[in-house]
Amino acid sequence: MKINNHYVPKTYLKQWAIEKRIYEYNLLVSHNKCPKWNNVSISRTSSLDSLYLYYDEGEITDEMEDFFSIEFEMQFSSFINKINSYSILDVNDKEYISKLVASQYLRTLKGFYRIQKIVIDTFPDIIKDLVFSMEQELKTPRTLRVDNKSKSEYDNFIPLKVDIQELDEKKTGLNVQTIAGKSLWLFGIKHLLTSTYKTLNKITWCVYDAPNNFEWATSDDPVIFLNYYNKNNYNFDGGWGVDNTNIIFPLSPTKLLFATIGHSTPLYQKATVTFAEEIQRYIVENAYSKVYSRVAVQRITKMRKRHVDEEEFKKFNNSLKNFHDNYMNNELPLLKGKL
Repeated sequence: MKINNHYVPKTYLKQWAIEKRIYEYNLLVSHNKCPKWNNVSISRTSSLDSLYLYYDEGEITDEMEDFFSIEFEMQFSSFINKINSYSILDVNDKEYISKLVASQYLRTLKGFYRIQKIVIDTFPDIIKDLVFSMEQELKTPRTLRVDNKSKSEYDNFIPLKVDIQELDEKKTGLNVQTIAGKSLWLFGIKHLLTSTYKTLNKITWCVYDAPNNFEWATSDDPVIFLNYYNKNNYNFDGGWGVDNTNIIFPLSPTKLLFATIGHSTPLYQKATVTFAEEIQRYIVENAYSKVYSRVAVQRITKMRKRHVDEEEFKKFNNSLKNFHDNYMNNELPLLKGKL
């Protein structure tokens, strides 16, 4: 079973690596004496034990890790070779780009919080469907049994505890308990990578070459959806299908995938120094907890100063350490109760 799950794949980070090692700039550290750049193995960064493991058919499975590996990671090398040789991209390549961008936007630690927000916003609709289903059950002469309802594709991912309460002789109420945690994150990824990602198929992509003697960095949240209004007014909350949203995804130190939704552009272009430096700033500012570079670059550390706080550092690392345990101890009992 694959325990060490990478939310930024090794095959991607390899583009910045020298002998399988990469420079890492941590944005949160415990004290000022920590070096700004660390040369680390790509095997042990942007990874977390048991991150994608979940309960299925009575046991813990690594099916999600296999899904990412087969659908995206195993194809990345051949894709980047096409980009490096300036090949024309066919329909299959464009489909791959859409799924790659969507998956890498969702599968990171920052993606966990993005999915949480989406699920919380849409959860009332899920409950509405559940209530309707139960109302139909209540109209039948047999006794309603919540645990025997039809099993759907996503039953292993939605931790629900539903209690039926008799409010009075004529009214019956539902008490619904859930946790917006790992299960709903994986549910959201599966759902969005099944259909919603196809919105990106309409986009005209551009691959920028870096200017001479310039290299782009990347991060532990490498896909950026940028709303840009002017140099002092922008944010990273752009939408998948929203016109004028800019999508930025560094593919290597010298190749950058870029699109402005609703606009067409030639496939291969050379970036100006001004454009490349501006993109570099967005990459660094959008990073969640780590910035990566092929070499240690002092200018990057000046773009975004790290935060020094021992207590916050411990809290952050404990939350990562307890991520899977929280799933096992809090979410899994709700899942088991409905399977």
